[in-house]
Amino acid sequence: MKTFKRRFFVTIILFAIAILSNFTLAQNKPETSKPAAPKLEPQVQQIAGLNAKFIVALIQDGLGGAWIGTEDDGVFHYQVDGKISQFTTKNGLGDNNGYGLAIDKLGRLWVGHLNTGVSVFNGKDWKNYDVVDGPIGERIFDIKICPKDGDVWMATSAGISRYKIDSDDWEHLTREDGLLEDQASALAFKNDGTLIVGTQCHGLAIFNRTIKGEYRHSKNIVAPDRFGQGNISPVPLTPRGIGLPSNLINDIIVTKNIEAETIWIATNAGLVKSNDTFTKLEYWRGKDYVDKVKGLYGGSPKDWKPAPKEVMDQILPEDYLTCLAENEQGVIWIGTRQNGFYIADPKTGKKAYGNQKGIGLPDNFVTKILILDNGDYLIGSYGGGIVKPIKPYKLVDRQPAATKFNKDKIISVAQNNFPNLPSKIKPPTLEELKEMQMKLAGLNTPLPKIYAAYLGEDWKTRGDWMGRAFRDWAVMCAAVSPYDQHINFSDRYYSVHDFIGPNYKGNDVIRRWIHWMKSDDPRVLWNPYLGYRRQAEWDDHGEAYSWSMDGPDLWYMVEIKREGIFRIGMYFFNKDGHVGSNRMRDYTIEVYPASNAWTKNIEINQFPHEWKKFAQQAETQVRKMQPLAKGRVNVFWGGVHKYFVVSGAGNYFVKIDRNYGFNTILSSVMVDRLQGKPTWDEQNGVPILAPIRYDPPQLPESFDNRESRQIMLLWKTLDKNYNKKTNIEKQRKARIAAYVAATRNAELLSGGENEKQLAHSLKWRLNQWDDKQRKEWNETVKH
Repeated sequence: MKTFKRRFFVTIILFAIAILSNFTLAQNKPETSKPAAPKLEPQVQQIAGLNAKFIVALIQDGLGGAWIGTEDDGVFHYQVDGKISQFTTKNGLGDNNGYGLAIDKLGRLWVGHLNTGVSVFNGKDWKNYDVVDGPIGERIFDIKICPKDGDVWMATSAGISRYKIDSDDWEHLTREDGLLEDQASALAFKNDGTLIVGTQCHGLAIFNRTIKGEYRHSKNIVAPDRFGQGNISPVPLTPRGIGLPSNLINDIIVTKNIEAETIWIATNAGLVKSNDTFTKLEYWRGKDYVDKVKGLYGGSPKDWKPAPKEVMDQILPEDYLTCLAENEQGVIWIGTRQNGFYIADPKTGKKAYGNQKGIGLPDNFVTKILILDNGDYLIGSYGGGIVKPIKPYKLVDRQPAATKFNKDKIISVAQNNFPNLPSKIKPPTLEELKEMQMKLAGLNTPLPKIYAAYLGEDWKTRGDWMGRAFRDWAVMCAAVSPYDQHINFSDRYYSVHDFIGPNYKGNDVIRRWIHWMKSDDPRVLWNPYLGYRRQAEWDDHGEAYSWSMDGPDLWYMVEIKREGIFRIGMYFFNKDGHVGSNRMRDYTIEVYPASNAWTKNIEINQFPHEWKKFAQQAETQVRKMQPLAKGRVNVFWGGVHKYFVVSGAGNYFVKIDRNYGFNTILSSVMVDRLQGKPTWDEQNGVPILAPIRYDPPQLPESFDNRESRQIMLLWKTLDKNYNKKTNIEKQRKARIAAYVAATRNAELLSGGENEKQLAHSLKWRLNQWDDKQRKEWNETVKH
């Protein structure tokens, strides 16, 4: 019976491949044989005067030029006459990173940042809008303009933020509104205003627009966490198929043809095409899919075979797609991580490649592609800067289809008439605060005994973690290599046991590297035992293995020996992420339950030759279940803390997946108690700082202001209800609302010391740093 089922399953797979082998990127099969792919000659050149290497955003400026967002070098304006202007924090940017760019219908430029929200330029002045002023998250991944009303939408590290241009106000969408996760990576709009959200690791979310311009969640589109019989693979086993091949979304575009809109989606496992109703999704993989199947733990399935040559000739140069663009003729341009870009005409099936060997790109890690109105293109890369063509290159020669482009484009950043800058977000009213608090107070379903959820991320704190990001317990990975450094009084309450996944060679082990013995870089974790910063990390030694191998991956088991609700954090810093293959790190984090029986086997960590047995047991266990929670780590040159909530007492596996990249690195594992009975050694906050106190600013005991009393009640209800179902989904939006309300209250009530203290304390507790707090923190830990 088992043999019959296996044969039946293989037959179905082969039948599906046979059906799909007739389907290419062409929407209509050409009547004649396809011409040979045109050869691209070396015909690109660097833009003179633009020395930035790491390009992360591109947008046309309305006059035929472009705005260019970079990592670390601010924003550049490239004009059609070749003139270059650079804008940095000296000009008014929040920070020198421009991860998202957009121009609104008034001509104002919007720039999304690493950890300071968004900055807006009206042609004369810059203004920065951090979390208290506008967007809900400090990190901005993408910015798009709604074609129906011109509203500005931002994909942030804590949800979706919308600036309503006509009413000059802001609103947010989070998990409470239907998102499966708050960390969004890409946005796109259909012509009718339908919002398409690409998330970091939970697929797509669709929001429909009502007649009144409100947005309602319609559906989520997700892929399985693992594919194949026995959940053997993190990506599909076939070169083509139906549905999403991955939940890791990198970019989305909607075709310009208003008569037949098509949605194209770039993932880390190929390209997806969807119809405008999202009822039919088809994917194409990259040629490296074959090696990925062969590189699975345990090898490829027994009866699996690679696709025939005619199918391989039609798929993409690689799986990992970074960006998408479309020209006026409907030709799709696709950026890749290692193979430059790929051009495909869906109507004829013509295709071409552009890479270092083909057209002279300075780097094959293409991050952004911009097709200008005159047919020219700009190609941005992560390490090679930006190039333009020596002469326009066209794959096809036909007239553009009817498009949704407004030919009377707004001239960006007006030359003489400077529009007003947006207002700050309005604080919630007293009635809105009460409504939030009542909803939270009404939660009464307790969390299950074994529970984990993704809480969020922090791009502001960086290496200044002690007392702020965490206060209870920490493992500084490899800080005294070959050993870790534990920051606590004892191991009575928590322990971490690390190992690498089973798909490794010989007696390989986690590598413990110290890269910078002493550093002043604020992204490096402060080490209280040393009294300075030291950059050290665990490494799964993935650099020694093929990129197509599934693993080895970093694993650890965290054991929590106390009852309560706890926050587990990890710090990721891509310290050499501007060099070579180190740029290509992109992880998924998955949290699974671990049986108490595992603690009996912990001693095998002392014997490397037995680690594989432990890793095999862990891999076998997690393949049988869905992760309790998951997150993603990418583009982390700036350093990021990732937070998960778990229920104790209990044991949890945490798998940090290499995700077919260079290698997996981790700087720390930290644990804080959110709820539960305090212990004697928690009295002074962080024990290592005793007797120096670095506690949160005290919350006031009383207020004369009704709004302040309601803010305080909302905050306490949030703390109290960590142990209730659906509370986590409401945490960020409610806490930011309380913080905004407290800040505005303090600004309006001059002389109200309790109101000022409340705003100061909430700012501190949300890790919304300012220069004064940085100075205070540095003086405290150095003392």
